[in-house]
Amino acid sequence: MQELLDIINSRKSIRRYKTDPVPDAMVDKILEAARWAPTGENYQPWRFIVVRDQETRNRIGDLARLGSGSRMTAWYCMGHMQERFAGIKDEAKRAEVLRFMYSGEVSEFAKQAPVVIAVIGTLREGSVDVPYDLSAAIENMLLEAHSLGLGGCWVHGPVASTRDARKFKEILGIPTGMGDYKVIAYVSIGWAAEARKYPRPKKSLEELVHWERFGRKERPHHG
Repeated sequence: MQELLDIINSRKSIRRYKTDPVPDAMVDKILEAARWAPTGENYQPWRFIVVRDQETRNRIGDLARLGSGSRMTAWYCMGHMQERFAGIKDEAKRAEVLRFMYSGEVSEFAKQAPVVIAVIGTLREGSVDVPYDLSAAIENMLLEAHSLGLGGCWVHGPVASTRDARKFKEILGIPTGMGDYKVIAYVSIGWAAEARKYPRPKKSLEELVHWERFGRKERPHHG
C-alpha cells in the first residue's frame, strides 16, 4: 500500500488524456473521497455534476479557453509570461509555448478528458465556508484519482469571472441566482497521455516554516 506522502508528492496535474473510458467504479471512489473531506460545522455544502457527454465537455472546454486566455493575455502584456518561459532557448518553440498559453488553449482539455466533474456548493448551507470546503473536496478527489492510476487536474479557468461562472452554470443547468450555488472549479479525470518526467520543484521547509512567531527560523529545542 502506498504511503500517503508518496501519493501526495508524486501527483501531477494532467492535461493530456487517452480516449479510454474511466470505469464508473473509479468515478464512484473519487466522489466518495470528496464526500469525506473536512467541512466546517459538517455542513457538507458540496454538490458534484459528473459530465461524460462530449458536446457538454466541448462547451466547457471552450469556456475554459476563453477564461484562461483573458487572464494570460494580461500576464503576457505585463511581460510575466515571457519571464516564465525565458529558459526555452529555441525561439520558435518559445513562441509556440507562449501562444499556447495566452490563447487559453492550455485550458481547453475538458474536450479530451473522458470525465469532467463540476464542483459546486450550495450557499444555503454554511455559505461562509463553502470555498474552503469545496477546495478540500477537490484535493481529496485529485489524490484518490492519482492513487487509482488516473490523471486529474483542478481547473478554475471557466469560472474565473462572474460572467464566465454564470455561463458555466447555464451549460450545466445550475440555478444562476447569486444566493443559490457557488461554482468553484471543475476536475478533469482520465488516463494520462503524458508522463511525469520529474517532480516539480518545491520550496524547502526551511524557506516556508517559522517557529513560534513570524521571522523565527531556528527550530526551538524541547525536552
